[in-house]
Amino acid sequence: MTSQLSLFVLDVEPAAATATRRSHVSGYPSAVSGTACLPTSRGMGECPGKFQVCVLGSGSGGNSTAVRLGNRVLLIDMGLGPRTMQQRLQQAAVGLDRVEAVCLTHLDQDHFRPSCVKMILQRGIRLYLHQWHRIDLMRIAGARALIDAALVHTFADEAFEPVPGLRACGVQLQHDRHGTIGYRFDSPAGALGYATDLGHVPHALIEHLAGVEILCLESNYDELMTIHCPRPSWVNRRNMSDSGHLSNEQAFDAVRAIAAVSARPNPQHILLMHRSQQCNHPRKVRCVFEKDSILCHRIHLTEQRHRTRWFVARRFPSE
Repeated sequence: MTSQLSLFVLDVEPAAATATRRSHVSGYPSAVSGTACLPTSRGMGECPGKFQVCVLGSGSGGNSTAVRLGNRVLLIDMGLGPRTMQQRLQQAAVGLDRVEAVCLTHLDQDHFRPSCVKMILQRGIRLYLHQWHRIDLMRIAGARALIDAALVHTFADEAFEPVPGLRACGVQLQHDRHGTIGYRFDSPAGALGYATDLGHVPHALIEHLAGVEILCLESNYDELMTIHCPRPSWVNRRNMSDSGHLSNEQAFDAVRAIAAVSARPNPQHILLMHRSQQCNHPRKVRCVFEKDSILCHRIHLTEQRHRTRWFVARRFPSE
């Protein structure tokens, strides 16, 4: 079921405190001379099939996104319970046995559930995380078993290939104590940019995600709703800080910045993630993104309790 909102879509497929902010996007220019992780298909052979993305669920209750390249499936985060994740994958016509690897943004429980360790071991799923987060992994029960089974792979600044034909490159982002990782995934069939749980948008991220066909970006809170939210004031201050989450306005500025340094019509699909249930509302998001009459038609809102449809990247020849 897809519910139509004015100018953009709430895209789901259900099963049958005050703080002073700095600039929304940290000093991005009108043009970029190069990207931090240049998209390329060199060394990846012929296009192995369509490049598709399906958000299985996104919010403070758990986050996971499926990326499919032909018949190969990768997950970004495993913040849903094993049963829920398996159900959402089945709804998306993907069996759990097709999942080959997982790339983690960070180790908060809404992005990696310790209850998924057994499933990873049983299925032999490869787990990729930045070396920044290895110490966090070691605090999780079952981490040693994953390492002993040679399923844990760490990376730093170098690009890597979590599944054949899909090139991944991460950028470090500020969030709480240990930060999070934003990803760029490139294939001959298309590219995905993915960034959630970040307190502000650095220039490096704009460069990193320039030109992607599909963009997944956090749009967590509305500022006024957060200021008046009855949660403890320290929670609101944290969320609105440069180490917290992105507001609707920050997400809007970031999307416009990425579009400005990308060839048209990219990004073709813009999936807004991790919307707060207490401090945000689809109408609030709509009011912000309607300011751009072109980009607003590419916006899709993700949900906590329902997966999205599959979004397909379309790669156009370079002019």
